[in-house]
Amino acid sequence: MPIIFLAEIALYHDGAERLLRLATHDYRTAPDDPDRPDAAYRPLIVEPPSFRAHAFGDGRIGGASRSGAGELVLNNADRFFDRYVGAGWDGRAFRLYRGPHGGRFSDFALIFRGTMEQVEWRDLHLHLFLRDRQAQFDVPIQNEAYAGDNIGPAGNEGSAADIKDRPKLLCYGLCHNVPLAPLNTAALRYGAHTGSIFSVDAVFDRGAPLSKVTGTPTAGEYRENVTEGFVTLGGSPAGSITATVSGERLENLFLWSEQFLNPAWVKHAGVTVENDVLAGPNGGLTAERIEIPAETGAGFRQSVSVTAGQAYTFSIYLRSVIGRVSAGIGINAASAEPVQIDEEWRRFRITETVEAGSVSPGVFSLGSAASLHAWGAQIELGGVAKNAIVTGSTAHPSSYTAQPADMLRTIAVTRSALVDYLDFDHADFQRMNEQMAGVALGLFIDQEMTIRDAFDAICASIGAFWFFTRDGRLAVRRLDAPNGEPVAIFTRDRAMNPRLLSSNEAGGGLPSYRVVLGWRRNWMVQSGDQLAGGVPAERRAFLAQEYRTVAAANPALREIHPLSQETRRMTLLENADDSAQEADRLLALVGVRRDLIEFDLTPADYFAAGAPWIGDEIAYRDPRFLDYAAGRPLILLGVAEDYAAGRVTLQAWG
Repeated sequence: MPIIFLAEIALYHDGAERLLRLATHDYRTAPDDPDRPDAAYRPLIVEPPSFRAHAFGDGRIGGASRSGAGELVLNNADRFFDRYVGAGWDGRAFRLYRGPHGGRFSDFALIFRGTMEQVEWRDLHLHLFLRDRQAQFDVPIQNEAYAGDNIGPAGNEGSAADIKDRPKLLCYGLCHNVPLAPLNTAALRYGAHTGSIFSVDAVFDRGAPLSKVTGTPTAGEYRENVTEGFVTLGGSPAGSITATVSGERLENLFLWSEQFLNPAWVKHAGVTVENDVLAGPNGGLTAERIEIPAETGAGFRQSVSVTAGQAYTFSIYLRSVIGRVSAGIGINAASAEPVQIDEEWRRFRITETVEAGSVSPGVFSLGSAASLHAWGAQIELGGVAKNAIVTGSTAHPSSYTAQPADMLRTIAVTRSALVDYLDFDHADFQRMNEQMAGVALGLFIDQEMTIRDAFDAICASIGAFWFFTRDGRLAVRRLDAPNGEPVAIFTRDRAMNPRLLSSNEAGGGLPSYRVVLGWRRNWMVQSGDQLAGGVPAERRAFLAQEYRTVAAANPALREIHPLSQETRRMTLLENADDSAQEADRLLALVGVRRDLIEFDLTPADYFAAGAPWIGDEIAYRDPRFLDYAAGRPLILLGVAEDYAAGRVTLQAWG
């Protein structure tokens, strides 16, 4: 059967989001198709989109991650698209499928899930410019700014004379000597983070330490508010107020967060639970089926201890068994709010300021019966549902987002529209957590920055890159040397036009003789009369430098490569040992011969090999190309698909 392409394009028109179904040839799904019964796809695709994606950028093996881009040409000879001339296309969902003409929809593979950037009308054609989902991260990480409208001791928004219109602070991981924002100088409140934090470990006035207290502070003291991320001083400061902060807080106070059959979850009369009957959002057979009767207030809940007067967020993943059902979710049954649950996993959440020291969050009937699946319940301090944390016989204690993968997840979940687990390649994040176990970072943001910028800074600190998979899931991988276990092997009889490329890195791809890494960033450099007289010499030395540094070197390499250069990176790493290990790893990676090659394939051969994607290990075997006769293992860093030309180009390194 010939191969055809199907496109599903969302756009905003006449006050609602609509879906266009288009194809390269006439196509209609079967009447009994379980997902898209009797759905017609108009044959208006002139040519499938060309698409290009690179881990770092064409010819690069480090630096900022780069999003993929493509273009789809549509036939507008019959003026079909003219009705959508004023529609909103940008930022809407786009899906592209590849499969056999005449096959069932289940025979089609999703080869791209992304978004649209813009549309151009060119006489008889419409051109859609596509981006992968990285485009969603080209937005400010912080949308809130200080209003500057305090009145005396009321308010935490600063004044027109200090922080008005500045982005509100964000703090992830362990950050040293961060300059606190004067939220209210009349009330002596200074902010470290927008939202809940783990702790403010130390506060300094002109470099001199203040003492932490739990009661009302006096001169030389401070009290922290971990729910809202600020401190209150006991006296007027003499100069700049800085702090050591353990930032964005993570916790789950529930026991058995995905085991609703466990007695920790109280079930009302008539509520039944079947254990592990469906794949949950994490991909494992861990979701329960729960039947809730029509009696108002009936449901399942768990009692947890909280701090009265603080805001808490309850979240849970739900989907219906069939059709659409209604239920209520609440911190308590009396405050449950209605939600509509369909056959797709969704994460529902509710935030409430609690009045007592104990609450019982759960899912409850609002007067109608509900058959649903449930997974991943969570209750946490603050007004945001963060990383979903699976618990067992003990709750997950309060911690902070210091590990790289957790930090990326936290930012994506709290600062973008991505939903934890549902929009993530969980296996990649789990692998990264295992690779980087115990490694801590610190990221403080007090100026305009995009989510992409934050992701790039985190990944650059550990030699990693981030990207979206073909099906639109966020993934992250560290650039490591190939391990000899390729997912696909390509040979000269299939690969065309192999070529060795020069790297676009400094040094043109020559091995580096030395690696220098900066670590434990000091977020506010201070010296001289910026510091109080009693600040000890060791502390002064720390505050005078933005970074500490470690190095790994192989001086003998310059005998072979006299033009070899130093690789230098300033990182967010917190620990000296971790930084030294990373320097050694990088030297082993960039201090030896590494090839950057390209070759071309037909789309048929590429997909027959499993369509490897960015970050996958492949191998190229060619007795007529360099020393590749036995096969050279490589990491795939770039894919360029040009279906009009019948060519897929792979760029790989190793």
